[in-house]
Amino acid sequence: MIYKFIDTNGSEISVNSISSLQSLVDSETIKKTTKVKPGLRGQWTTAADIIELVFSESEYDETEEIVDSAVDIKSFITNHQQTEDVIEEEDKEDVIEEEEDKEDVIEEEEDKEDVLEEEKQNKEKIQTIKDIENLDFEIENKEWLKGKK
Repeated sequence: MIYKFIDTNGSEISVNSISSLQSLVDSETIKKTTKVKPGLRGQWTTAADIIELVFSESEYDETEEIVDSAVDIKSFITNHQQTEDVIEEEDKEDVIEEEEDKEDVIEEEEDKEDVLEEEKQNKEKIQTIKDIENLDFEIENKEWLKGKK
C-alpha cells in the first residue's frame, strides 16, 4: 500500500510500504504529529493514529526519576552555592567588559579629536604657506614695477 506524508517543508512525499514509513519514523523524519495518508483515497490523519507504526518511547526510565529526585540536601545546597558563585563571576566579567568598552569609546573620541586638531594645524600651515607665496609675489611685482619706472 502507498503512504503519503507531508514533511516539515510542506512537501507531499510518497512511500511504497509500511516498512518504508516505519524507517522514516525510526530516523525521526516522521513524528507523531506528521500528517499521513494511507492509500491514494485515504483520509489525512496523524502518524500516531496509524496502528502499524511503532514510535520509540523516550528512553527515560521511571526508576531513574526516583533516584534523581532523592538527591541529598547537602549536594543540592553545594551545587546551588556554586552556581551563584559562577553567576557572580560572570556578572563581574560583564562589568569589566562594559568598562573596557567605555574606555575604548573614550579613546576613539580622543583619537578623533586628535585627528581634527591635526587637520586644523595642517590647514593653518597651508594658509601660512599661501600667504608667504602671495607676499613673495607682491614683492617681486613691486621690484619689477620699480625697474620699469
